[in-house]
Amino acid sequence: MFTVFTPTYDRARTLSRVYESLRAQTMRAGMDLAALMKNVNTLGYESSTVSKYATFFYGQYSPQSHVLHYVNAGHEPPLVFRAGELISLETGGPVVGLLPAAQYEQGSIALLQGDILVAFTDGISEAMNPVDEEWGVQNLVRCVRASNGISAQSLIRHIVASADAFAEGAQQHDDMTIVVARLV
Repeated sequence: MFTVFTPTYDRARTLSRVYESLRAQTMRAGMDLAALMKNVNTLGYESSTVSKYATFFYGQYSPQSHVLHYVNAGHEPPLVFRAGELISLETGGPVVGLLPAAQYEQGSIALLQGDILVAFTDGISEAMNPVDEEWGVQNLVRCVRASNGISAQSLIRHIVASADAFAEGAQQHDDMTIVVARLV
């Protein structure tokens, strides 16, 4: 199981609420991740004030079947790099906590040996340079494709270093979080 999300506004309180809701819901939801996210959304909506929400990606991976079940709630879609193919994990619904009765859909993908999963916050893709240009998802994709065969840990360092080099020391206004998994 892994989760990547980006809370907005009152960061600490939103983060705490989302974690509390997620923990409670994962114990009850089993494999129905769409229902899990719908419940997390409802709890988030009922416990927050106007305009407090979080983007959210939640996944459960089965090492036996190699299947990743997931729901993307308005988050920057994680990317699966597969032998020249690029798969965007977009299936899900809206951000968590903004709409009272949001609906979510669960996605699934069978991961193959050699696949690389890259999940990231928009602080990575929206890294800005001194003239307010964004690094962008295209540069992230090029960066991953150019670093063939390195470990997941080295790939994280390479992506962050590439985004930082692009930013040329400009102050960033968002967190930069990245998760990389390689199926071996």
